[in-house]
This record gives sequence, C-alpha cells and structure tokens, in this order.
Amino acid sequence: MEVTSSNFQDVLSELESVIKDATFLSIDGEFTGLNSGPDAGPFDTPAQYYSKLRAGSMDFLLVQFGLSVFTYNSNTNKYSQRSYNFYVFPKPMNRQSDSRFMCQASSIAFLSNQDFDFNKLFKHGIPYLTASDEEKLVKRLEEKQKLKEESYHDIIPISDNDKPQIEEICSRIENFLASDAKGLTIDHCNGFMRRLVYQEARIRWPNKVIVESKMENGWQCLLVQRAGTKEEEEERENQKQEKEKLEVKQAVGLSNLLKKIVESEKVIVGHNMLLDLCHIVHQFFTSLPKDYSEFKTLLHGLFPSLLDTKVICQSQQFKELVSSSNLNLLIDIMSKPPFSIPDVEPVEGRSYSVSREKSHEAGYDAYITGLCFIALSNYLGTLQNSENATVLANSPLLNPFLNKLPIARLKDFPYVNLVGKDPNPSREHVFHLTFPKEWKHTDISQLFSPFGGGYISWLSDTSAYIGLHRRDQAGAVMISLSKETVCKVQKYTKHQATLQVDVSSEDRKRKLSSSG
Repeated sequence: MEVTSSNFQDVLSELESVIKDATFLSIDGEFTGLNSGPDAGPFDTPAQYYSKLRAGSMDFLLVQFGLSVFTYNSNTNKYSQRSYNFYVFPKPMNRQSDSRFMCQASSIAFLSNQDFDFNKLFKHGIPYLTASDEEKLVKRLEEKQKLKEESYHDIIPISDNDKPQIEEICSRIENFLASDAKGLTIDHCNGFMRRLVYQEARIRWPNKVIVESKMENGWQCLLVQRAGTKEEEEERENQKQEKEKLEVKQAVGLSNLLKKIVESEKVIVGHNMLLDLCHIVHQFFTSLPKDYSEFKTLLHGLFPSLLDTKVICQSQQFKELVSSSNLNLLIDIMSKPPFSIPDVEPVEGRSYSVSREKSHEAGYDAYITGLCFIALSNYLGTLQNSENATVLANSPLLNPFLNKLPIARLKDFPYVNLVGKDPNPSREHVFHLTFPKEWKHTDISQLFSPFGGGYISWLSDTSAYIGLHRRDQAGAVMISLSKETVCKVQKYTKHQATLQVDVSSEDRKRKLSSSG
C-alpha cells in the first residue's frame, strides 16, 4: 500500500492495533545516496567502519520507508501480512528550519530506472521531526502564545520611523471594518512590526478585530478578522489550539510511526540493515553519536530485538545452501528445496505478491525480506526433526543471530554485535606498508610474492594494508622485510595502536581548546 501525506494519518491510526498484534515487523529503506566520504576498507575495524558511515552517509536522505507487518495465527498455522510503502520528505517549517540534503547521481539514476515517483515524493512526501526538533516547534508555539499575552500588558512606544507603516496598516484595517470583506491579509511585516500591529489593534478596536499570524508562500503574514461574541471567540481559541496540536502532529509525521514501532518492542527483521537503521535513528530520533560503543547502546535501546537475514544466511547452517545473499536472488533460493515459503494470507489493499515483482520499492523489499526470514526460520525447525517446522521470531533457535548486524566490505568481521563484544578475528597475517609514491600494484605484489602473495588494500599513494594468502608466512615477513630501506613494513596491530594514540591525542587537543 502506498502511503503519502494525504493518507498517512489514517494509516497511522490503523497501524496502532496492527503493530500491537504483530509477530514481527520487517523493514527496508531507499536513499538519495550511499556514501560521500572515504570508502570502508576491508581491514577497517567495526569502529572505523561506523565512523566512515556516520561521516559519509548521513547527509543523504531516506526517502522511502518500507514496513511489512507479519502476524501468525496459531489456529490456522498461517501468517497474514500487511505491507506499506511510505514516501518520506522533510517539510520546511520556516526559513530557519529548511532541510538541506545531498543526492548521489548514481543513486538517483538507479531509483529513476526503478520507476521511482519523484513527483509523489516532493509533493506528497510525509514529513518528520527528530525529538529535539519537535521540542523546538512546541516551544516556538508556546513562545508565540506568551508573546501574545505579554502584548496585552506591555505598551511599546512607536518610533517616528515605524509610525508611517503602522498608520498605513491601521488605515487598511479601518477600511476593512467599513467593508463587507471577510478578512484582510497584511504582508511584509517583521516580528517587531507584527507585535506593534497586535498592540494597536487591541487599543484602537477593542473586541472588534482579531489579528493572527499565518504562513503564506513561506512568509509570515497577518490575518485580520472581525471579532465575534465572547462564546464565539472562546470557540475560535479552542479551535486554534486544536489546529496547532494537529500541525505539530502532522509535522512530526513519520517519526510518530517510528515511535510506535519502538514502543511495541517487536522483533524487527531486515536484510543488511545497518545503513537503514543508522538513517532511521539519525533522521527520526537523534544525531548519531560519534562514539561507536555509544551508538551500539543507543541502537539497542531503541530496537532491542533485531534479526538480519543476511547474518542468518552467512551462518554455518546456511552458507553451503545459500549461494547468494542478494535479496532478489535469495527469494528465489528460498522458494526451492530444501527451503519453502509457506502460504501467507494477504490483506486486501494492503499486500504485495511475489508474482508482481517490484524490486527496490521499499515496501516490496520489506515484504520479501519477511518471506525469506520465515523460510530461513522454518528450515532451522526442520533441522530439529520437528514435524511442525514453524519457528516464530521469538524462538530460542534464532538467539544466535539476535542483535547482530552484517558489516559490508570488511573481510573478516562478519557482524556488529549490539549486546556484547564484536568478533575479534586474528589479523596477524595483515601488515601495514609504506612505500615510495611511484610504486605500483606490481611492486607490492613482487615484494610479498615469496610469502605466497596477498590481498592489497590501498590507503593512500604511499601506504596500504596487505593480507597474506598464506597466514603461516606472517613470521617470515617480519624477519625478511624488517630490514628493507625503501619501504617500511609494520604489523597491523601495531599500526592500529598508533592510530588510536593519534586519535586520543587529537581528542585531548579539542577538549583543551574548547575549555580554553
């Protein structure tokens, strides 16, 4: 089901009970770009990978959010599913709150090739606010009301410079009152001038006119209307307050849905979803923390039960059976023995079908991610020689995969562990090499060829990591190459320790400069 700003509030109300009854939720996202900074290297640490992702990806936007809600019926032994495809785009609240974001040409071209509807995104995208932005909006409305109340008590002298404009505006109001017009709009007023108009209207026409601010074409204007009876004005004020509450609710937009998902504490399923989750936290909750361990704590606090189908596919039980973890290929693999995708009951007007492929539409990808998860989970049940192979999302069989997120590009770190230490594979076979700028790939290959060669990961024009193909040759490398004068070979662990010292030193300098 497509969801835009026009039907979002209705869908949000619908999802209140739907999420409450769900067995698990699967998610997916589409973005305006992937990375604007340095690429992650195969021998980065998870903390270094996160740092690059945070610095190079968060200036892009998540513009489509897919949510598929799977609910298991124990009476029929079947799942039902509802899937939603949300178009997401920030709404400018004023000139100070006008979001800027980056686009990557390759990502936009990719979405265009998938028939992504950019008109629908820009015209009808659902807005959102982080918690701090929501707080600022509410505070701004409170200050606006406070300013109005203060204007009833404080009389501001009108300077000679401002008097001509005030008199001109008051003349227009006088003419309006003598006419049959329903209202008068006054533009080109700054905040101070608007307050003077409030004051003069109250003094010159007590209980006869109502002056209110309104946004028109991105600018603050004044709307002048005739005052009604006391009862009518009380009703008008109540309606105004209700309208402001609705405006806040609409501005918070998709963030309200994400809050409901967080509050539900349901199992969240995704496929290679670390980037999706980083964008969700950054865009709808709060800025990503600089510290990697703080990020893990924050993410686990928001989403305490995460399962990633890519982590499951790469585990011992599946890696021989799953030839590719690409989502579009994975759904085909899951459709054939020894796996099977059970019949999932669609909800009319709310569901996708594998017979009508819509790859790279976030709602569809969330849907097939959920199907793959069911097939993978049920296969774990068959390994237990169980006649009933249905394995639900809260089954202990899935505990080995819980809260582990795959890290793309790193050669030997399979996942981020949100609830404990990350895997710590040995990198004794990896070396840091510095060399002359004129060196090419072949020069490095020749240097390490006596030790069986290795995988070269360039860091700069004069440095690289080399991971030996033959790990048993690590000791021989240091013995043979430590005396080299043209280049310098250093153990990976020693080089990483040097980097940590440099980072700590920079942090201390920043703290000293900020405190000074």
